[in-house]
Amino acid sequence: MSLSKEHLSPGDHIYVKRRLYSHHGIYTGDGRVIHYTGEEKEKKDPSVTETDIDDFLKGGKLKKRDYKTRLALSETVSLAKEHLSDKGYSLTLNNCEHFATYCSTGMKKSSQVRTAAAGFLGVTLAVAGTVIGIRRKKREWM
Repeated sequence: MSLSKEHLSPGDHIYVKRRLYSHHGIYTGDGRVIHYTGEEKEKKDPSVTETDIDDFLKGGKLKKRDYKTRLALSETVSLAKEHLSDKGYSLTLNNCEHFATYCSTGMKKSSQVRTAAAGFLGVTLAVAGTVIGIRRKKREWM
């Protein structure tokens, strides 16, 4: 669900869908967001930075992640601010979604990484099953 900036509270985990992924951050109030960003479309030397929400959205639709259980919004903002200038970005272990989820819940998680890993595992198992099937048929022909 897309929403307007006026419906945000400091500490909200927000995100915007890009073409192949979603970009996540923590809204800190006054139109500002803390998130991983870097040069050249966020791929070169990313660090945790506070930017204007319009820079974060880059024309995309604003979305908010809701949690059943989460840290207090004020604690989320404090955690995000503690990590300003942090580096150590990793697509699979420490991406923008890991960061925003950690600030919101205290646990690093990325549904994008889990989904990609499950898809990779599914393809791997399908290929392995095909290879095993081919080998069995080859033995039967001999």
